[in-house]
Amino acid sequence: MVTQGGDHVVTPVSPARRVSDGCRSSGTMADVAAEPLHRPARPDLTVVGEGPALPEPAHLFPFAFGDPLSLPLRAAGIWPFSAVVSVTARELRIRYGPWSLHTPVTNVASATVVPGPGWLDVLGPPRVSLRDGSVTFASARRRAVRLRLLDPVPGAVPLSFVRHPAVTVTVRDPEGLVAVLDTLLRPG
Repeated sequence: MVTQGGDHVVTPVSPARRVSDGCRSSGTMADVAAEPLHRPARPDLTVVGEGPALPEPAHLFPFAFGDPLSLPLRAAGIWPFSAVVSVTARELRIRYGPWSLHTPVTNVASATVVPGPGWLDVLGPPRVSLRDGSVTFASARRRAVRLRLLDPVPGAVPLSFVRHPAVTVTVRDPEGLVAVLDTLLRPG
C-alpha cells in the first residue's frame, strides 16, 4: 500500500524485504534510521516496443447522486463508486452498477445536454424506451447527456440482440462530457 502526502510518498516495507535488500540492522527504529538509504536500480527505459503498453489517459465522469429518489438505486446495486462514464481516445464506457455499455468513440454521432429524466426513470435499473429503443442510465433528475450512436449497441438488457441507438446518462458534469466528446470527434 502506498500513501501519498502533500510532498512525499510512504511505501511500507516488510521485514522480509529489509533482510532481502541486505539491511544489516537488528530492526530497531534507531538502527534502521542510521543505515544509508537503499534505492533500487531504475528500469531501463531505452527499450522501445517491448512489454505492456502504458494505459491510455481516461476522462472519468461520475454519475450525479444526491437526489432523494436515487436511494432505491442501491437496492439494484447502483452506488456512486459503481457508476461512471469513462472516455478515452478510442472508447466510451458506461458502468452503471452491474450494467455496462461500451462502444468506440467513433460510433458516437452526437452528444447534447438535455433536460433531466422524469422521476420514474431514476427509480431503479436502466430504462429502455419503447418508442425508439434508447436506454437511460439515470441517477438524478438533473440535466443529462444524450448520446446518439451511429451503430446501435447492446447494454441494458443481457441479450446481445437488443441494441440501443441512443444513451442518456446523468453525470455530474454534463457540459464536460459533451466538451470531451466534441474534442475527440472534431475532424482534424
